[in-house]
Amino acid sequence: MFKKSLSILIALVMVLGLAGCSGKSDQGKSDVSETDKKVEDINQTEDVDQDETKEEVPEVDTDAPEVVDLGGYEFVVADVNENRWFPKEGSSEVANAIIERVKWVEDTYNCKITFREHNESEFADAVLSGDKYADIIICPTWEIGRHVGSGRIMDISNVPGVDLTKPYWTNYNNTKLLSYGDKIYGVGAPFASQNDEVFVMFFNKAIIEELGLESPYDLVEKGEWTFDKFLEYEKAASKDLNGDGVMDENDRYGFAAGHDWDVSVVMYLASGNKVLKQEKDGSITYGVNTPEAFDALNMVKKMVAVGDTFYPKPEGSDMDAYVNAFVEGKALFYTYSRGRGVADKIYEMEDDFGIVPIPMGKNTDTYQCWVSHDAPSMAVPITNSDIEKTGIVIEALAYAAQKENDIAFDEFCMTKLRDDESAKILADINQYAVSDLCFIGQQMVGDIYQGLSIIPNICFYSPTTEVASAVAEVEISVETGIQEFIQKMMGTYVEETETE
Repeated sequence: MFKKSLSILIALVMVLGLAGCSGKSDQGKSDVSETDKKVEDINQTEDVDQDETKEEVPEVDTDAPEVVDLGGYEFVVADVNENRWFPKEGSSEVANAIIERVKWVEDTYNCKITFREHNESEFADAVLSGDKYADIIICPTWEIGRHVGSGRIMDISNVPGVDLTKPYWTNYNNTKLLSYGDKIYGVGAPFASQNDEVFVMFFNKAIIEELGLESPYDLVEKGEWTFDKFLEYEKAASKDLNGDGVMDENDRYGFAAGHDWDVSVVMYLASGNKVLKQEKDGSITYGVNTPEAFDALNMVKKMVAVGDTFYPKPEGSDMDAYVNAFVEGKALFYTYSRGRGVADKIYEMEDDFGIVPIPMGKNTDTYQCWVSHDAPSMAVPITNSDIEKTGIVIEALAYAAQKENDIAFDEFCMTKLRDDESAKILADINQYAVSDLCFIGQQMVGDIYQGLSIIPNICFYSPTTEVASAVAEVEISVETGIQEFIQKMMGTYVEETETE
């Protein structure tokens, strides 16, 4: 029954979502252009009843990129994940869709797509020597910051043939932090989706029921899923499981997370505050140095208090201890993204679980869910001399990959989730996605890293530190670093040289 109702729910969400953002349609035209014939394969659906198709198969943007014969051009992808391009055939529906996408682009545009494993050092060496490294690179978003700072990648808005206003771009570019002014250095893409890197909050249903607490789903629906309510639930969950009178790693707590450095930052951003705050005029300020931010940080301290509200992992253990604690019923809540397998043990746990957004703090009226700095982003190397051909293939790949994320999401819901509510939450989660310029700025300017790292330092690792004084110690250097960061983003930074 769950799988059947889940399928209907997913289909409904997709249809409603695409109805609001779909591109122009060629329906109603009596003539069929050569381009329409070329793209026919990518738009094929199964031979089913028309009415059923309208309900269950969402339309995609049929305004396909212009078909150009590229004369056998070799399009080189440098990626950290080969499965985004050449997965094992038959291993999943998504794998088959990826294989079909690559083949369709190759056949339609007369090109050859090849893969090389991305290596940052090799990329830097290639740029230094002026050699082509690849047509595109795909790597963690934080790494893109280093390439921007070193001038290794170009402004994607200058790549001919790439139209980033198309829904098959805008629907998958969640971080939106690899741009400044009119320059765009990197994007999320349908073939390198950031969707499963949005942080969510897992909760243990059995513990909720044991404690007689209102379902987090109901709180989300009413807009009452707040920091205050979250802290209340954390405290209620605390329990000396073995009855020895000592609260340690063998007992139950309110909260655990995929990584203890990330968790403070995740909750701080959920408060509605920023680390680097960009104003409408383009100026950037250090957002941690405000009374609202101080209030949020003090609240975060309470929510991640190790040994009180937050699970104290055993000394010497790795980060897996946190997900293990959640799976074993030693934590009511657990936060991380669905990407990279960190949370995979949860899908096999004995107790039922649910998924909701990160609760919201006082400085926002909506949920704010961090997009991990490990989310994949695409960039174009500066030494690429075949930019016209590169642009054609990039756009064709993005167009052809539209359905893959829907297939992946459907697969995930049917095989991993336990209820309809979590599927609906995840289908809508992108509307809550947020990030912060500090996550690329920290890779470009050391002073910005200081401004970011102070959050986990004072909230998690050294919680007795007084917030305002700690922020004051780094404020001046962070503000100086921000100016250097802006210059690097604008391409105007000049390294100072010592003079005799």
